[in-house]
This record gives sequence, C-alpha cells and structure tokens, in this order.
Amino acid sequence: MQIRKEEIKDRAQVLQVVHDAFGRWDECDLVKQLYLDDDVLFGLVAEEEGVIFGHILFSSMEITSPHLQIQTASLAPLSVAPAHQSKGIGSQLIEQGIQTCQNIEDLSGIIVLGHPAYYSKFGFTSTSTENLDAPFKGNEFMGLEFRKNIFPKNGKVTYSQAFGL
Repeated sequence: MQIRKEEIKDRAQVLQVVHDAFGRWDECDLVKQLYLDDDVLFGLVAEEEGVIFGHILFSSMEITSPHLQIQTASLAPLSVAPAHQSKGIGSQLIEQGIQTCQNIEDLSGIIVLGHPAYYSKFGFTSTSTENLDAPFKGNEFMGLEFRKNIFPKNGKVTYSQAFGL
C-alpha cells in the first residue's frame, strides 16, 4: 500500500470511495464543492496497484478574534472503502495528513468533527476547541494545535462555504 497526494486523475475513484464509505452522496458533494471553490489544501489517497481504497481531505479554515487571525485546516472527510476498514488505513492517512499540515508554513492546527475515542489517538482534543465560537460544540468538535493555546479564546471559526454552515 502507498499513501500519496491526490491527483486530478484520481477524482472518480476518490468519489466512489467516499460514497462507499458513507453509503450516500452527501460527502461526495462536499468534496466536489470544496474543489470547485478552490478551498482544498490537499487530499491524500491510499492505493495499491492503481486501486484507491482510502482518502482524506484537508480544506482551509480560519479562526479569527479581534487581535488574531489564524489559518487552520478542516479534516473532512476521511473515507476508507468498507472492505479495507479496520486495517489501520484511516490511521495512516490521518498521521500522514497531520505531518503534511505541520509542514504548511501558515497553518496553526487542524479541526475535526468526529469520534473522540478515535481522533484523540492522534492528539485531537475537545478542550482545545471548547472556547471557540463555532457551529459545533461538545466532545466531537476537536482540534489539534501546532502550538499550545494557539486557538484564540472566543475566536470565531469560519468553515469553507461548501460546508453550508
């Protein structure tokens, strides 16, 4: 298995993986709109012999306060084809995605809406996002800060328009 950056030629396979992972087209529509709006930072695919069976997407997001504006990444969606789930592919995509985000000069962290028990394994916490002004609250709304306390208290989270928030 190889994990690499997503390319335009991968798009049809990626959308099929996203559909199969979620069993609906909503997340595919999100992926397509993020690309149309030019809000994608990057995507990664897991493949073997030209067959893609895993995908993760990172899009641009801002957190602003009266004194600070920071760029973050939104992790969504993470998709693994059903036949390949529970084999650590999602974890590898997340780990490589985090590493890639940390190498993007202007990014201060990553935000995700997901299962706390799963994403906490990668350093995501809801305590880092609990004081943000965001459309989500609770344990499922988590962040990974690249510098301690970089997310400004009462900072307003702005997702890409494709999320419809």
